[in-house]
Amino acid sequence: MINTKENTIKVLDGLRGIAALYVLVHHARLLLTQPYYQGFLKNPEQYNIIDKFLVYFFSLFKFGHEAVILFFVLSGFVIHLNQARTLAQPQSTKFSLKNYLFKRIVRIYPTLITSFVLIVILDFCYFFIHSGNWDVISQKYSVATFFYDFFLVPDSPIWGHNFPVWSLKHEWFFYLLYPLLFLVNKKNVFLGLFLPVLLYSLYIGGLKMPFIGAACYTLLIWWLGSILADIYCQRIHIPIQWGAALVPISLVVIFIFKSISTPFYDLLLGLLFTGVLAMILTNKFSALSRFLSKFSIIGTFSYSLYLLHFPILSFFRLLIVDNSPTKSLPYHLWYVLISCIITVPVIYLIYYYTERVAINYKKKIS
Repeated sequence: MINTKENTIKVLDGLRGIAALYVLVHHARLLLTQPYYQGFLKNPEQYNIIDKFLVYFFSLFKFGHEAVILFFVLSGFVIHLNQARTLAQPQSTKFSLKNYLFKRIVRIYPTLITSFVLIVILDFCYFFIHSGNWDVISQKYSVATFFYDFFLVPDSPIWGHNFPVWSLKHEWFFYLLYPLLFLVNKKNVFLGLFLPVLLYSLYIGGLKMPFIGAACYTLLIWWLGSILADIYCQRIHIPIQWGAALVPISLVVIFIFKSISTPFYDLLLGLLFTGVLAMILTNKFSALSRFLSKFSIIGTFSYSLYLLHFPILSFFRLLIVDNSPTKSLPYHLWYVLISCIITVPVIYLIYYYTERVAINYKKKIS
């Protein structure tokens, strides 16, 4: 192995934590200040020198969708890593479908249910404090959309207003397909590519499967992480250092083909992040690994941070607009900064009594 298991997990937790923080700041930037084109470009006189600095600084956080693609690659790597390690041994143990699904349910659903409760509480708080329009609020809570979200059906409406759930729906689709992909991968690691490539090809060919939708093509991106796990565990005998070549190749193709379809762009991003992850997993970038490890504490509650931040930021948005004399978002970005500072510890507190308890329970039964 290139790194110990403990160091690998710590580095990956740090990377996941940074990605979750990035998405938090990205959404705070979108929700709590005037959009760049309607605000700064049209009304630059509204911004003092500090505001202008903050505009340029927070513009670094405009790649929220790209951060989600990184999550997909990371997830594929982590989910398959233990199985890849096992399969790399002469006497591999049997894959337990029951244990796998149980662990996935325990990992996903406590925080998902917490997000449902949080959304309702914050909406009711806004309604009672500011005499909101109940008709507008109640329209977001149909029975159909609740079950779509509860069963994490891809390509379905969102219950309430927790937009980041869309990617969790894709993740759940990946988890449900993984046992099948694992069985094929166990026989032949390259044959395991067949289904992800097939679904990707069908999607870009125009076949949109009901209640699966774009998850058809993001599955291949997720599976790139699994392939990297096989390379890392030496089931695929390719030096992991070669993965670094994906970084410049992907960047060049993205630069040349500026106007490309979303599935193709996302696949290139997946290849790019696979290359970045391959670089991190080598000993040649130990300084970067040490830096990422410092964020591992955030990585431990990154799932809660990712899934719970949007309702909180949306609540802040309602309060800001409702209390504004113009009933509009401000030009400055101080609310963006303050909301991020408040949201992280609040979500950690929620994590401590929800997700952490579920994780510890999962460890006890493992």
